[in-house]
Amino acid sequence: MTNDQLIEFTKANLDNLKYEDGEWRYAKNIEGLCIRILKTKKSYYAHWSIPVIGKDGYCKRVGKRKKLGGYHIPLAEIKILLRKNIDDFKKASQSEADGVTVGGLVKSFLRNGTSGKRIRTRGKRLNYKPKTERGYRQVLTRYVLLQGKKQEELQKQMEEPVRYQGNYYTGALKDVALADVSRKDIEIFMTRLEATPASANHALAALSVAFEYDMQKAKDGLYAGNNNPCIRVPKYPVNKDKKYLHVEKVLEIRNYIIENLWRDPHFLTYYALLLEVGERQSDLMGLYWKKPTNVKMEQKKGCTAWLDISNERLHIIDSKDRNPADVDLTDEAVQLLQKLDEMRGDRLSWCITSKFVFPRVEDISQCITENSYRFKMDRFQYKFGLAERVLIRSVGKKRKLYKYKNLYTLKHLRKTFVTHYGREEGLEAASERMRHSSLKVTQDHYYNADKRTLKKKHMYSPRVDRASVKPRAIVGGKKDE
Repeated sequence: MTNDQLIEFTKANLDNLKYEDGEWRYAKNIEGLCIRILKTKKSYYAHWSIPVIGKDGYCKRVGKRKKLGGYHIPLAEIKILLRKNIDDFKKASQSEADGVTVGGLVKSFLRNGTSGKRIRTRGKRLNYKPKTERGYRQVLTRYVLLQGKKQEELQKQMEEPVRYQGNYYTGALKDVALADVSRKDIEIFMTRLEATPASANHALAALSVAFEYDMQKAKDGLYAGNNNPCIRVPKYPVNKDKKYLHVEKVLEIRNYIIENLWRDPHFLTYYALLLEVGERQSDLMGLYWKKPTNVKMEQKKGCTAWLDISNERLHIIDSKDRNPADVDLTDEAVQLLQKLDEMRGDRLSWCITSKFVFPRVEDISQCITENSYRFKMDRFQYKFGLAERVLIRSVGKKRKLYKYKNLYTLKHLRKTFVTHYGREEGLEAASERMRHSSLKVTQDHYYNADKRTLKKKHMYSPRVDRASVKPRAIVGGKKDE
């Protein structure tokens, strides 16, 4: 549509339209209405556009038209006809573009659902976190829509015959009609992903959310069923990763950081802070040096927390439940942050104007991301035996290329903190300190009990307040002489 094609729809203007001047004209004063001019007749059309996700993964808008009637129909009646049918036209065209299939439902969810409110939520209505949105997009695009780098491999895995309950089934889940989809189709989908149980569980959860989103739509819903077909489909058991660093290793790393902070001030402080306070990486990435004047505005710029050094405290906007929380800093954490602040006046003067404690090197107006310290972390962890490496190639004696594999991630630093904090203060205190939704979350995913404390030589030995009670000696046994 060009500016020349936009005109005011009045009787005089429409009567003067000629085929030689162009086939289509669009109403400037009536949204969604256009007219087609042929050599022998004129006709009114409704027009709109729909978003379509191509094979390359990019979303583009495609124009659609639907005939409303001939030019002999009064313009007032055409406007009524347009308002009455435009929503149905849009729904039908979108369904046709997506196909009324599971794949079409997933495309609809990715297009509109992930940017809205959470479907499954307790208490407050919250928007999806960017990390959650990325996760849904990745698993649904990969395992349901079968798009991405390994597209051919995935299509082979998800379409070829698979044995389920004694029979063989073919075809991908994305091509199953929504009118026919059932729990059995989801079970077959999970069977195909049996080799990657964690990915299968994530895909099932995301797919369930997509169905719930469509079922809760006030209009234009594609799925007509009353029950989510993903409900009661069991997930695969996945071994819980509760690895943590023993206190000797923690002290070794902390001593090194304190003595060698000058080598890489930002990375080493960030690593130490994760160990000292046990907070999530995402909550510390956007850490400010001081409280911003307008908190809500700075949150949009990436602020996730701010320091209160004078009170040895960290104020966090929890990324999980979105509630504010005050976290006390250890003496070592305060000293490292103060030292880092001092360095900003000297060797780190390049970032002295940044509000972030951990700014990006290439742009100090933005905070670090999950990939900012990946290169440094591989080599740092290898130094302390927390990573492995394999030689890829070598040129001479000095030029060597290694491939690193971390045995521990930054998430394990949080598990380390919870384990040692819980052993000192108790499991319940650890759960409250980490602001977990339940004690079970802490116990199942973070806390490692000290098995040595479970062993008792005397189960019912007298306490201090029972000093008058003398335990009787047992006669006999291997120690009796």
